[in-house]
Parts: sequence; structure tokens; C-alpha cells
Amino acid sequence: MKEDYMKNRVREELLGEHRSYAENTPEATEDMLDCSLGINPYGYPDVVEDVIRNFDVERLYQYPHSTEAREAVVEYWKDYAFIEPENVVLTDGSVTALTLLVNVLSRPEAEVVCFMPTFTDMVEYARTMGMKVHGVNTLEEDNYRENVDRLVDAITENTSLVYIDNPNNPTGQSLTLDEMRNVLEKCEKLGVYCLIDEAYADFLPREESAVTLGPDYTCMISVRTFSKGFGLAGARAGYIITNKKLVSYIAKVSNPYMMNEISRALTAAVLKYRTQPEEHGMDFAIIKGALRDACGDRIIMAETDDRVPICLLRHVDDSVDLQRLLLDRGIVTCSGAEFEPLGKNSVRLRVPTLRDAGTLVETFKKIRDRG
Repeated sequence: MKEDYMKNRVREELLGEHRSYAENTPEATEDMLDCSLGINPYGYPDVVEDVIRNFDVERLYQYPHSTEAREAVVEYWKDYAFIEPENVVLTDGSVTALTLLVNVLSRPEAEVVCFMPTFTDMVEYARTMGMKVHGVNTLEEDNYRENVDRLVDAITENTSLVYIDNPNNPTGQSLTLDEMRNVLEKCEKLGVYCLIDEAYADFLPREESAVTLGPDYTCMISVRTFSKGFGLAGARAGYIITNKKLVSYIAKVSNPYMMNEISRALTAAVLKYRTQPEEHGMDFAIIKGALRDACGDRIIMAETDDRVPICLLRHVDDSVDLQRLLLDRGIVTCSGAEFEPLGKNSVRLRVPTLRDAGTLVETFKKIRDRG
């Protein structure tokens, strides 16, 4: 068969099944409460509409060369870390940033160390590129709390890359600066890059970011996106902050026009805007607290940072398909089965706004009361 012949021209790792929660999550209808998307339930900042309304379309005629987005990133971090434009790579979102970094840092049979569960797409792509994934599983008996000492012990001379999504996806828990320092110290000692995926970090104060540690550790790579906290998933915008030498290597394999002119204008505007995503943290904490109480003793919320809008919920009965149970009651979530090594009795849930929180909490109370 011609198709079989053509398979010989494709990387062998691409021929198997690929795990992706984005592809396997049901679409929400109008009468459902969509708690599946990881983006800010409060949407994008008001300034976004002003930017779109006043955007100079002549900018679309040329290739994207404007410097405003990169300059805005430097300005955004100036009170927290010394960053120069040469430390910044603009990307069309964090997924592109992660795949770029894997392309630059991977070698055949190279080992990447990470917590499990973690961002599924990163794990799948690393394997696709021929990397060995050494997953440090968080334990059910510890309520899936990330144990940094176990992660540090897993980093050896054979490790090529350490990956941490902080806050974690799917649990929403976050590491402290001291915990991140422990990891970075080991990586710096062994000459291993530490990739810290901060996709959800915009919900937390900047002083808690790994970016603040960058000047002290050459090995530190921070990946940021505007999809989550800033509600700009459709704009496809993000950036990498790391040392200048690695930036120069990334430039050799990347498209210099990854971020288009509209996205550059949008990102510059939201970084300068008076309100930031972290201001919603109190709402998320209130909702998570109410949800935790509503779950009772049969659905358990894993270790989480209440300021972050995602969490992992696990039914104590392994035979229960929790995503289906919630879907039948009008709540759309991501199945935990999409996050290795979790099963169908768990889901990742993005909390809604305070306005919709009542519907969510009441649904869980009904499940609890019916046993």
C-alpha cells in the first residue's frame, strides 16, 4: 500500500496514539456550564477592545518587526528581575515555546525529568522527539502534593532537561521560590536546563515567579503565555525568558515572525494595563473553598493553590467516570484520564466566575447528598 510506504518517511514516534485532553474534551452547549477551558473565566481586559478598535491595519502589510511587545515584557518585569530585550523570545503561545525548546534541547534517548501528572502535550511532544520521560509521580496518599525532594533526587548526570509546570496543570498547586531554588541549584550544578512552564502564573503575584530567580541561574527557562490569565487564547501570544546564549540558539531554529502585529499590540497593552489577572485570586479562593465543602468525602480536591482557577477532583470510587457523571448534570470538564497516570475517576475543573459558582456548587452538593 502506498500509505504504508509513506509511513517510512515519517518519524516512528508519530505513528502511535497521541494523548491530548484538548481533543478529547466534549464541547459545551449553551445550557451547560463549561469548566473545561483553562483560560480566565472573567475574560480579557477591557483594553483589548480599544486596541482592536484603534489598530492601524497598515501594520499588517509588513512582516512583524515592531519592538513594543518585547519592550513591554522588559518593563513589566523591571521591578522584579533584571531582564534585557536579548533575554526575551516572542512566541505564538506557550505550546510553540515548549516545542521549540524541546527541539533545541533534545537529543536521541535524552531524559526529561518532570512531575506526573503534568501538562500532557509537553510529555507527548518530548516522547515524539525521542526523549525518555522520567515521571516523578505525585502520590494519591499525599493528595498529589508535589514533593520537590523526590524530584531533585531524580535529577542525575543522565538528565538533559527538567520540566516543571508551575502552577501545575491539572492540580493548580504552586511551588514556593525556595522549592524552585532547590531544583535550580541541582540543575545548575549538573549543567541541566530547568524549563518552568508558567502558563498559569499570571494568576499569582509577579514576585512569586521563577523569572525573579533567572538572574541567579543560567539554567532557568521561563515560558509564559497570554492565553490563560489574560484571556487571549485566540491571539496566540507568549514569550520565553532565559539566558542570552540560549536565546541565540532558539533563533537558529525558530520563525522570527512567530508573534504577529495584532498580537504584539495586544500583549503590550495588557501588560501595561491597570488591572492584572491576579486580582481575581480572591474570587477563585472563595469558589474553591465552597466547592471543597460541597464535594463531601467521596470527591476529593487534590493539593491546589486556591488563587489559581484550576483544580483536580478525584472520586474515591475508581470505577466512577467522573467526567461523565458531571457531564450528565450539565458540567463540562477535562477527564483526568488524559493526564498520565490518572484515571477516569478524576477530572480537571476550571472554576467559573462568582456569578456561575452557585450552579457548580449546587451540582456537587446534589452528587454528595445522593451518595
